[in-house]
Amino acid sequence: MKRMKESWQLIAMSVAMLFVTSCEKNNGNEPTPDNLLGGEGNILIESTVKNADGTSGQSYLQQIPNLSGTLNMTQGIQIGFASSISVEGNDIFVFPEFGTSGKQTVVKYEHSQKGLKKVGEMQIIPNSYPINLTQVSDEKAYIPLYNLGKVMVINPKTMIRTGEINLSKYAHKDSSVDPSYGIIRDGFYYLPLDQIGTNWMPYEDHRQVDVAVIDTKTDKVLNVISEKSNGLCFPTRPFLKNMIFTNEQNDIYIACTGYFGYNPQYVKNGFVCIPAGKHEFDESKTWEISNTPIAGSTYKSATIFNCKYIGNNKVAAYVGVLELMSDNPYTARNSMAVMIDLKTKTIEKIDGIPYTDGHSVAIEYHNGEVLFAAYGVNVSGVFAYNPTTRKVRQTLSSGGNVAFMHFFKK
Repeated sequence: MKRMKESWQLIAMSVAMLFVTSCEKNNGNEPTPDNLLGGEGNILIESTVKNADGTSGQSYLQQIPNLSGTLNMTQGIQIGFASSISVEGNDIFVFPEFGTSGKQTVVKYEHSQKGLKKVGEMQIIPNSYPINLTQVSDEKAYIPLYNLGKVMVINPKTMIRTGEINLSKYAHKDSSVDPSYGIIRDGFYYLPLDQIGTNWMPYEDHRQVDVAVIDTKTDKVLNVISEKSNGLCFPTRPFLKNMIFTNEQNDIYIACTGYFGYNPQYVKNGFVCIPAGKHEFDESKTWEISNTPIAGSTYKSATIFNCKYIGNNKVAAYVGVLELMSDNPYTARNSMAVMIDLKTKTIEKIDGIPYTDGHSVAIEYHNGEVLFAAYGVNVSGVFAYNPTTRKVRQTLSSGGNVAFMHFFKK
């Protein structure tokens, strides 16, 4: 029994770290005002060519004019392996890969249809693990430092640090609350706290959802609210912006990953809600989905790997299937594309999208279609799903993993 427990903990830690494996690279090509790189177009793509072990490889950032044909990565700017990306307007923020061997800076690029221009760079504390940016205004943004349990306040125009919010006193057992991906509503920054231990998984005695509510005018923590009713935990993955979202009523919903589906004794996952105008959870809207049947499938959800709210209570998602785990969690294709209805509390499998690994779980919504990145056994690339017709078509082919997509306004 002890060996079984240790095994799933090692697997879960591996999956949690899937996007934060460190290896140093530099292709020598840096965009400058006179040297636009990354290709032409209004679609931003991050792609990864991973090595056989799935723990290392090369990642590229590039622009393409449309999602068609086969992705040509020769135009890409090489970035840290599986680096996370945040986009605000035409500004692109590329975060360092996890660890101390890679370049310890946040790099800012400016998008134009003709290419990418490097316009800023900011040194960070090595191994502090900054992984996303939420903009408050033109001259203020928040960057959570996952390993330190702090939020760095910066001027996104100048890339200069202007302040800090220390959340350490709210940590469970250790010194970091592991601040994840937040959202701003009505002048407050709602920041989920993953609260994980040394194995990169939630504490067994702290299976709950914590969210710091921060006043964006003063950068002061109003309070930390908690949802404990259903045992959900690990609210949002820190590099995935769409796992926290608002609906048409301005309610905040947060997708909770739990234990990534690799603890056979604890597969709880689902959604919690902070209603409009409130600084507290509505437990009646909490939905733990691990026992909900998935129409069109014999499996059930053991975790939510990513999701995207598309309106009218519908959420496109990748859920994890425990039964499809392989010996190597870095390459296991155990992510299934589904549509989730928050109102009817139903889940339906999307046929035609291959099961994918953890490097390709990007989801976007554009021109009435849901776009799923997938790295299947026989086909890989981007697949478009029409929620009205329920038809799927492959729109882009890729030899590697598509890890990130963003559509700039033309």
